[in-house]
Amino acid sequence: MKRKLIKITLPLLIVCLAFSSFAAPARAASEEKHWDRWIERNAHPLDSSNASNKDLRFLKKVLKGKRIVQLGETTHGSGEMNATKVRMIKYLHEELGYDVLAFESGFPEANASYLHMDQLTPKSIMKNSIYPVWHTEDVIELFDYMKEQKEKGDPLILTGFDIQSLKNSFDGAANQWVKAVDPEKAELLSQSEHDFFSLVSNSKTLEEFTQKKEALVKNYRELIKFAETHASTLKAHLPKEPKAYEIFVHSLHLRIDVMETYMLEEMKEKLLEYPENVEDFSFFMRDRMMAEQFQWVAETLYPKEKVIVWGHNYHLRKQNTKMIKDWVQLNGPNMGDYLPERLKKQTYTIGIYAYSGASLDSSDNKTVNPVTSPPPAGSLEDLLKAANHPSVFVDFLHTKKSKGTSWMYTPRTALYWGFMEEQMILKEQYDGVIWLEHITPSVIIK
Repeated sequence: MKRKLIKITLPLLIVCLAFSSFAAPARAASEEKHWDRWIERNAHPLDSSNASNKDLRFLKKVLKGKRIVQLGETTHGSGEMNATKVRMIKYLHEELGYDVLAFESGFPEANASYLHMDQLTPKSIMKNSIYPVWHTEDVIELFDYMKEQKEKGDPLILTGFDIQSLKNSFDGAANQWVKAVDPEKAELLSQSEHDFFSLVSNSKTLEEFTQKKEALVKNYRELIKFAETHASTLKAHLPKEPKAYEIFVHSLHLRIDVMETYMLEEMKEKLLEYPENVEDFSFFMRDRMMAEQFQWVAETLYPKEKVIVWGHNYHLRKQNTKMIKDWVQLNGPNMGDYLPERLKKQTYTIGIYAYSGASLDSSDNKTVNPVTSPPPAGSLEDLLKAANHPSVFVDFLHTKKSKGTSWMYTPRTALYWGFMEEQMILKEQYDGVIWLEHITPSVIIK
């Protein structure tokens, strides 16, 4: 979860962050031997030194019939988690035909950067498309790879599904395209983008916010009308990118939607005016809108392509409302709750957890958060140590309940960000899990 960008202003939510820990179900001696034996026999070792990727071949069977693969992470800012995901993404693209990568980052920025990839370096693409917590040495390899694949004619398409954005990134990429058709509209786009990012911070009252918002909505509607009137001309300026026009218009509509819903709630919360319904808080509204964006990506923008999703465990797990305890103790709906069943049936969701080490805190990309080690007895992190390998994958989806797998079906502790205890039935939240014995903080690229 992008904690740097999430603003929780409700006092109740803040208080809940300090909830007392709860004990994970202890392992009875009779269960322990069955669990350990099953894990040792059935966990798939992951070996990054294996150039042939033989260790990943099990994915062909595990992912059979799944059009969407979600790769979570319990914490942002871990080099080993990033590297593991980058390696899996390459394999999924090259061997299993997954050709779209959807990041937990702004839809307009990710798409605009991809469309102009030919004009940018991998470092620039990365910094203009995804959140700063992933501007790292381990992720730059992925953008090198995407640029190479596009040049080779076998593209791994980059997109985003978040509603929170990177300032100036969309404008910088889209402006030159609009300017080629109408310089005045390009200037309107730049000014609108500038005002969009300062709308909440520069408004002192709800009335002031509303006035500024209405003026901005008018600007974006004018830009949409311009795009519709000059559709053929705009398309002619990016002939090799047939989806550029559709993405541009959708991005403009998204700006309006964000202002009239998400930003409106942000402004009210800034003024300490809280809604009665938990789902109406901007914290939960973000997940609803991310689900809507991903649905549009998967069913409208790329309806026939196989898709990889990169995001935090919190957003991607299947049903946060079924959690026994989540990290804020409200069990509000997450992105997984909001996705339609038809998409859920096409999806294989993978959570990633760590036994020990540390990661960066995305609030500043500098603070180091240590992983609780040793983890609570009977927790997911504790149990998978029985695999006796530094990195393993365990499939839940195709596993039936038995003495050796009952831990998947009973309340289990797992650590959010490596140190906050959550409790869940693992089979209800994930189709599989990657376990890493040790993680270290990512190195941010300046």
